[in-house]
Amino acid sequence: MNKIAVLLTVYNRIQLTIKCLDHFYKAAEKTPNIEYDIYLTDDNSSDDTDSKISKLYPKIRLIKGSGKLFWCRGMILAWEYALNQDIDYDGYLWLNNDSFIYENSLNSFLKWSKEKNDQSIISGAFQSDITGKPTYGGRLNGQVMNLAPNGTLQSIDWLNGNFVLIPKYVYNKIGILDPIFHHAIGDYDYGMRAKQNGIGLYLSKEYIGTCEDRNKLQGCYDKNNNLFKRFRIFYSPLGDDPFQRFVFLRR
Repeated sequence: MNKIAVLLTVYNRIQLTIKCLDHFYKAAEKTPNIEYDIYLTDDNSSDDTDSKISKLYPKIRLIKGSGKLFWCRGMILAWEYALNQDIDYDGYLWLNNDSFIYENSLNSFLKWSKEKNDQSIISGAFQSDITGKPTYGGRLNGQVMNLAPNGTLQSIDWLNGNFVLIPKYVYNKIGILDPIFHHAIGDYDYGMRAKQNGIGLYLSKEYIGTCEDRNKLQGCYDKNNNLFKRFRIFYSPLGDDPFQRFVFLRR
């Protein structure tokens, strides 16, 4: 796998985005024979993300969002843009702008994909820079905590979209993320659809970077909020929309 499309979607948090991209570029320098294009959806940020990215990284393909895309639909926009370039990519790499990979991680990731004949999905395991504990990557059914890497490619049931490699083989079988999902759930759904189609889902052999745990109680379930506010959040893109949840659970 030599040519990949790197996909990001961002809203504000420009300093995190710069840090994330700097880490990726350093890792790419340590990865022989790789070619890549970066597609970044800026979902109408208010912190001049577009102009700053254009100035610092002029080769990045910058796509302007409406401000209403959030994670899943922003990633879809970047992915569709990459597909429309008439470039034969070997794979597609999801990257979150709050995830900072180590210098050897990208090279290792591509080797692990080769071990699975570039026909499986590999999700990167992240740890807290503060505690060293696992924060994102993947877990098994019935478990709340994410798995820690153990030196092997562990099979997982749920994946987080922080750093995920989708080989062309996988894309050809199941396509892209589903726009039914606005913000969350899209990464879970993609991984589970892959498994339903006989595609392996694995956690990286080792930690590939740092990302702090940003999971917190959703506002719709926070009893400190009044009932009106909880219902408003419940039906928002950052809430727990019942239709999207129903589609996911039914699948």
